[in-house]
Amino acid sequence: MATDDVMTAQLLVVQPGTRASFRRRVMDAMLRLVPAPGAFVCFGTQDTRAYGDSSRLVDGASQALRGTDGLPLTKAFGFETKSVVETTRRTYHGGELYPDDDRLKLPYFAEHSQKDGFTQVMLVFLHEGGVLFGIAGLERRASDPPFSEADTQKIEALSPFVVAAARAQIAYDELSKEAAALRALGKTTGTLFVVDRDKKTVIWAANRERGIEWEADVVPVAEQVVDAAEQSIAARARGDALPTPPRLPEGAVVAVSKIEGDPVFGGARCAVIRVEPQEKQGAPAMEGLSRREREIARLLVAGYSGVNVAAISGLSENTVRTYVRRLYAKLAVSNRADLVRKLVSPEPTAPPSINPPPDSSLVDGDDTLD
Repeated sequence: MATDDVMTAQLLVVQPGTRASFRRRVMDAMLRLVPAPGAFVCFGTQDTRAYGDSSRLVDGASQALRGTDGLPLTKAFGFETKSVVETTRRTYHGGELYPDDDRLKLPYFAEHSQKDGFTQVMLVFLHEGGVLFGIAGLERRASDPPFSEADTQKIEALSPFVVAAARAQIAYDELSKEAAALRALGKTTGTLFVVDRDKKTVIWAANRERGIEWEADVVPVAEQVVDAAEQSIAARARGDALPTPPRLPEGAVVAVSKIEGDPVFGGARCAVIRVEPQEKQGAPAMEGLSRREREIARLLVAGYSGVNVAAISGLSENTVRTYVRRLYAKLAVSNRADLVRKLVSPEPTAPPSINPPPDSSLVDGDDTLD
């Protein structure tokens, strides 16, 4: 392999551009190093969304992946994220991961590889620092030569450049989307949700203070967010100025605006809403919390340790930490002592609103860590 080919492949993936062009550049770079009739890229850090954010080439022609709606990347390719990101290696022959008969039953391979006659695959798990940024791959037919160890080494050597470009692309996308929301609302405090009004789905969310974990912060409330966006737009159309803002677990909708035709959201007919916790609007501290967060607060006040709460709730400690960060952000506290003071000894204008939880609530699960 010529040195010029290596440098060209590396430069291809680090050039700036759109998400779609990034996926195409990754495929072109891999194919420059290891020729194959098939290539694909699924890109994103959210398991439930990365499979749909994809591109594919078959014999040089672009194809869209089929059957991606709601299908997690881990299910489509049959792997566990933890087992992948705990190693420094990124590139594998398909046979190293699963027998061919089992692989061809997985959603991606059943829907695409078999129909195009592909019998060989090389998979690249794009991960770094415990974060999976997506999957890329090359595919060959039985009539093609098998992937060699040298092919694996070439793609493995390219993978750090792909991961670095993926990080940069995600950062650029987030800034572009936040800028679009800022143009529409003029303010980015609280939690921002962008809704595709035609597809009835949340396509982006952000919270500068504590960040967003898609699975925990968006998926459970997506339908409510979509409904709240439409209610808010309808209220504005009537000139009501949101006298009774729709309420969500995050708080209440305090601002809404349409975003239509913006390329950063694919030109879709969208709406952006801003949600702020109720206590910022003078409501009692506990009123703006979800049921789970109220249970967490009660366990904290009762003195349970974070490890015990995780065990009681049946959740991982990482998930518990996510809930606690959200709870602290909503109540504007930074530690357990401040939380206890706020809830057990509130200001005179806010009467105590916390009671010891019954045993049954502990069985159902509560979450908290210091």
